[in-house]
Amino acid sequence: MSESNSRPLTVREVFEQHIERLRQVAREHGYALAVHGSLERDIDLLAAPWVEEASDADTLAIALRDAVHGAFGTTLEGDPQPEGLRPHGRRSWAFITPESTHTYFDLSVMPRSSDVK
Repeated sequence: MSESNSRPLTVREVFEQHIERLRQVAREHGYALAVHGSLERDIDLLAAPWVEEASDADTLAIALRDAVHGAFGTTLEGDPQPEGLRPHGRRSWAFITPESTHTYFDLSVMPRSSDVK
């Protein structure tokens, strides 16, 4: 709930609250973080490795999840285990926020060159 009134935050408001912190965490792990999609239903994030020493995708996903953990007054639901491989070796996770906001983070992480076989 927003503090200024008792209505749930919109997806865009949740995005605006967290994007700078998420980008900072991604940078700390050697990734660039982009947002794509309409911000109507969820927050679609795409992380691309930017430096040679970038963290592995699991470490990044957990760090990003933890960056918003508890921000909604309760624990985020979801598991840091990947949902599965996507095209081009991309991996993805969904971090679900509490029911009251109806928002979730849909994270995709592109593989590092060392991950490509």
